[in-house]
Amino acid sequence: MNFPPHRWWLAALLVVIVLALAAVLPGVSTESPQLANVPPVRDYWPTDGWREHLPEAVGLDAARLDAMNRHIQERLPHIYSVLVVRHGSLAFEQYYQGFHADIPFEVASVTKSVTSALVGIALEQRYLRSIQQRLVEFFPEFYSDSLDSQVKDITIEHLLTMSSGFHWSEDAPWFWPRSGSWMRFAAGMTIIYPPGEQFAYNTPATHLLSGILTRATGTPLAEYTQRNLFDPLGIAPPEWMTDPEGYTTGAHGLRLRARDMAKLGYLYLNRGEWDGQQLVPADWVDISTRRHITGGFPQQADYGYLWWVTAERGYSYYFAAGYGGQYIAVIPNLDVVVVITSQTDALHTENRALIGQFVIPAARS
Repeated sequence: MNFPPHRWWLAALLVVIVLALAAVLPGVSTESPQLANVPPVRDYWPTDGWREHLPEAVGLDAARLDAMNRHIQERLPHIYSVLVVRHGSLAFEQYYQGFHADIPFEVASVTKSVTSALVGIALEQRYLRSIQQRLVEFFPEFYSDSLDSQVKDITIEHLLTMSSGFHWSEDAPWFWPRSGSWMRFAAGMTIIYPPGEQFAYNTPATHLLSGILTRATGTPLAEYTQRNLFDPLGIAPPEWMTDPEGYTTGAHGLRLRARDMAKLGYLYLNRGEWDGQQLVPADWVDISTRRHITGGFPQQADYGYLWWVTAERGYSYYFAAGYGGQYIAVIPNLDVVVVITSQTDALHTENRALIGQFVIPAARS
């Protein structure tokens, strides 16, 4: 459309209108993805407890959420809890099978996304120089001078993107050694492809990040996490598994209440800011939750830095996922966090379908 020179003000007005609509209408965004991910100014923080509102008060369709509740009760008996936070308020909170808000859940590999946050914090605090630092730098005792050059090439970034090249089969039964060094076990896996070339979900390789953080900071991962993350969020020290050498398990073994899981999602929704403090660097949140590699098993989604990345119904979102169907999902353009906990008897990837089937439509309405 061409405007006469004296109508420049009309063109400018149309641009302003389009930008305003993009800011307020669901699913409409400008060409710059950064604009869509800037969180609104918050008037409170749930450090001491979540503010609760009825769904309608925060723009959620209560009928759709009621339908989700019935769907869970009738078809998903393995689910223990579902929480939906919108605009900073807890608008849907249901527990099933006798569970309640004060019971902590085994979050399985959701732990990996917590470890990712601590890598970002350690970088900001200069305990780590770069995610290009190599694995052999932190565990020289495990490697010889004649080591395969591909092993020498493994970096922190490769561990974050599940692309270390180590041979591993996550979908087959496996067990950690009952004694000895889990770190040595993980570091000694066979290399089958060049680091950075291919995604392969690998729990032992992620545990190496706990060793890296522990050695870099001089502090056990659980203690470092409590001081830098959980205490500011108002999360009491949780149960967290350790290996035979005393290393906090960086890939699994953490137990959290559903409301505390929601706090972690809300922290990321706010790009690492919490009540005036930048707990996780904003640029680390952005880069961690961006696609870095084509993912695969077990979530069949793209992968960032220990966060899964996907889109449904026209909305991009990222999520932490754990075996058994444990999820923390963050949908920035809808200002929504979803938490799901579940029985750990199977993968239960079907739990995630609740987000696209019910939560996103409820928020769009």
